Amino acid sequence: MSMETTRARLQFPKTTGVYVGTDSPSIRNILWDKSYWDEERQLQIKMLQDNVPSSLVDWKETVMEGRFKNKSILKVMGYFQTGKGQNGVGTSFDDYSFTELSLFTKEDPIPRLQPIIDSENGHKRLMIAATPRGKRNNSLWQLIKSVENRPDAQIITRGIDDLNAIMVRNGLPVLLTQDQLAIIEDSYLRRFGNARMFQQEYHVSFEEMDAAAVYGEALSKLKDEHRDDPFNWDRAKPIYCAFDIGSAGNHSDATAWIAFQWDAGSKKLYLIDCGEGHGKALPEYVDILQTKPWFSQLQQIILPWDGEHHVAAVSTTAADLMRQRFPNVYVLAKSQNVWTAKGLPNTDASDIITMVQSVRLQMYNTYINGLKKTEHKTSERPNCDRILDCMENYKYSYNESTGDYSPKPVHNKYSHMMDALRYVVQATKEINFFGTLQNTNQTSMNTSYVEDYSGVW
Repeated sequence: MSMETTRARLQFPKTTGVYVGTDSPSIRNILWDKSYWDEERQLQIKMLQDNVPSSLVDWKETVMEGRFKNKSILKVMGYFQTGKGQNGVGTSFDDYSFTELSLFTKEDPIPRLQPIIDSENGHKRLMIAATPRGKRNNSLWQLIKSVENRPDAQIITRGIDDLNAIMVRNGLPVLLTQDQLAIIEDSYLRRFGNARMFQQEYHVSFEEMDAAAVYGEALSKLKDEHRDDPFNWDRAKPIYCAFDIGSAGNHSDATAWIAFQWDAGSKKLYLIDCGEGHGKALPEYVDILQTKPWFSQLQQIILPWDGEHHVAAVSTTAADLMRQRFPNVYVLAKSQNVWTAKGLPNTDASDIITMVQSVRLQMYNTYINGLKKTEHKTSERPNCDRILDCMENYKYSYNESTGDYSPKPVHNKYSHMMDALRYVVQATKEINFFGTLQNTNQTSMNTSYVEDYSGVW
């Protein structure tokens, strides 16, 4: 792609091209400073700058720009600029080339450029080079789907088998033999427990997810069955809202909540709406809930076990504060007192794993109110798109020295919503959803459950 945009600058005088990466350091590494070993010349060649005679172009190091003798210009730049309040790229270029578009998760740059590319003024082109990273919130996948029926669009896919065939056709050795690929695939199997990431990296599969994802398999099935499509909640049934409480006074620790409905007969869980916040007192979230179109159906707010925990020198608990704004508050039992789990490996994090495993199993009978693909993220319609984002990014960390995953998922910006989801599933087991709920305005009951995971671990 870099050679094509360079060729166009040489062939067409007074034209402009821009080659865009996620940020300036990345594009400098990917293209501007990239070099390779030239076997014939026995030299290290700079991929971009050494492939054009110096008599035809003057490369400007500081601004990463090539000024051609025929008045054409090629700019190399990052899209997300550190320290600047806005992102983007100018709209006056003839060629737009984006590398690693799948990594543009902050913002999809293509909608901004589409009117320029589609205009009949001049000879505008858009070129993309990237590897797949799943489908959800992936600018590359969205672009592929939007142009697949256009006669002026071309999609070229090159997996390892395609590249090997090209090498053989030109009398060169393959890049990786089948034996080498088998070894690489085996390393993925050992590290991740499956070959999903191998399929993504070597065979250009958009279907594969990060194998470290806590809910990867269950989320894939949920999507395959379209249980993440938008739905209308039942106006005749009550709604419950479960909270994960952030640390008091800690602005960096988020408070997350999920509104849901539960069908006790079919064991179906419907996630309707969700939200997160920082630095607010717990009762202030009632103000947020009051703005929701489902608030009149809200029957009970559910807090984790520490909602009744007394802080030293403070007699009022989080649950007490919440009841001042909303009377029906239920506090869950502490996790290891909720149920006994059989068939789990011996681990210090057994209570967390038990709850994660319970969520994973419940996900096979869960419906998540996602955003329509045509809707913008700022839509006011109740939705749980944030839950889907967190599910994709809720992961175990990998320890390079031991070759093992962490016993608990990583605590980061995605974990707060996932903690709230665990409390939702715990509530479906602990609370009596037939008629009046248990334990209204009191501390949690000591109820025990037994679940056998020996067949699913």
